Amino acid sequence: MAELPEFIGKYKIESLVARGGMGAVLKAIHPTLRRYVVLKKLTIRGSSAIAERFKREARILIDFKHENIVRVFDHFKEGNSNYMVLEYVDGMSLDQLIKKQRFLSCELALTILRDACKALSYAHGQGVIHRDIKPANILISRKGDVKLADFGIATFEEDDDSGLTKEGMTLGTPCYMPPEQIENSKNVDRRADIYALGVMLYEMVTGKKPYPGNFSAETLIMVRKGKFRRAAKLNAKVSPFVDKLIRKLMRPNPAKRPQEVDAVIRRVEAHLKRWKPEPVREALAGLMKGTLAEEPHYPRGRRRNLLVPALAALSLALVAGAYAAWTKGYIHRWILPGSYGLLRLELRVPRDGRPADDIFLRARIFIDDGDELPELEVSPVELEVAPTEDADPYHSFASEDLFLPPGAYRIKLAVGGSVLWESCELPALAKPEGKEGITLHYRLDEEAPRPLRVTATARDALTGAQLEHVKLSVLVDGIWLAQGALPAGWLTTGAVRHFRVYADGYAPQAFSLRIAPDQDRLTLLASLRPAR
Repeated sequence: MAELPEFIGKYKIESLVARGGMGAVLKAIHPTLRRYVVLKKLTIRGSSAIAERFKREARILIDFKHENIVRVFDHFKEGNSNYMVLEYVDGMSLDQLIKKQRFLSCELALTILRDACKALSYAHGQGVIHRDIKPANILISRKGDVKLADFGIATFEEDDDSGLTKEGMTLGTPCYMPPEQIENSKNVDRRADIYALGVMLYEMVTGKKPYPGNFSAETLIMVRKGKFRRAAKLNAKVSPFVDKLIRKLMRPNPAKRPQEVDAVIRRVEAHLKRWKPEPVREALAGLMKGTLAEEPHYPRGRRRNLLVPALAALSLALVAGAYAAWTKGYIHRWILPGSYGLLRLELRVPRDGRPADDIFLRARIFIDDGDELPELEVSPVELEVAPTEDADPYHSFASEDLFLPPGAYRIKLAVGGSVLWESCELPALAKPEGKEGITLHYRLDEEAPRPLRVTATARDALTGAQLEHVKLSVLVDGIWLAQGALPAGWLTTGAVRHFRVYADGYAPQAFSLRIAPDQDRLTLLASLRPAR
């Protein structure tokens, strides 16, 4: 290892913190502040885009002054290298803390999340989108201070990113990115950061990520559909509040997430009022210093023994009871049976070797008025997986009980590439034929294989740059054939297919996928490493 210089610029070098292919991180002493700082070094090796991002990060941060964001004191160039001088945070990153503790309590996780939210609120207020929120970019000092770091791929909401992010380019860390950032990092807004906060909260309270950290076709389907195992299923200690907050932050549709991070702060702070803040912060500092091995039990805040809150709680309980009676259908069945009918939807779909979560389903209900067919507010209807025997060749799905006014309806059911329409007359529950409502049963038979269309794109795994002249080959009888050389009609759905994405100068990446009969379009997004 090369010997470290005594000085870089005006900074006295103390030690090497980390080294990578494009530079290093050094611990140094600031000559006038007389405190430790971090020198982030980037060695320029022909990539002007990377150098420009490095300088852009320095320009963004040097004007930032917030207690939850790592400070930048200086940036300069010496020789062939660019340097950034940052605040030294004596502690560890959040991902290191998670690995050390396995998972964090809800109280501690929400405290860290709140501080990260405050940092993001400040950045968003300056028009900056971080685009890479994850535990590795959250630093925690030995005093328990939480700092957001690494704005290396950040962008401004109101500018064109100086051409650094191309249309269709994907930048960020896969398992923390919302669907819109995976598809195109250029046009994401602050809601992408809010999504990543949900992923980070999930990881804090479970010790696991909700999705695999790759760009496989299966992962993309799961992310787009928002299908992940609930945090409370992995850790029974996860509170309903945290479980629900995670799902709200990680909605695939950005319009259904909180639109501003300040809304998340208000919700988290209102919940954290149940505990005294000092013991939580002291425990975080103890974990960072190593004086505390496990989190303690956190004392609750002082409860107010007042009549008004008690009456308010009673009122809420009555409202909640009435709401539960309505949602469970008790009011419809026993109080208003003449005004409502009961409709259920049941569906069976061939397994085809697929897990149930990978099957695209959508059920929509329209009023059959003979003209415009207005769609109901309850539409689209959620179809949940119903239990079946392992030997059953079909997956089963069912809707909740739907209480609707009696009348004529039309049901549109989309399953993969198939669409079914059905008309039905829903009787009132008070009528003899409507006593138990009606259940519409559907079953899809196995589909014949279809021609499979495959497209492939790739990016540099180290820089994130989109690659050109990407090639695709397919394994046929033990031989890799270029896509254009495949036998006519050979590439079809309904089978296991093996693909390899490659580009000149890069190691190939292989994908082995089972393609269901109705999945006739496949997009492969590869992350390729330069060949050694």
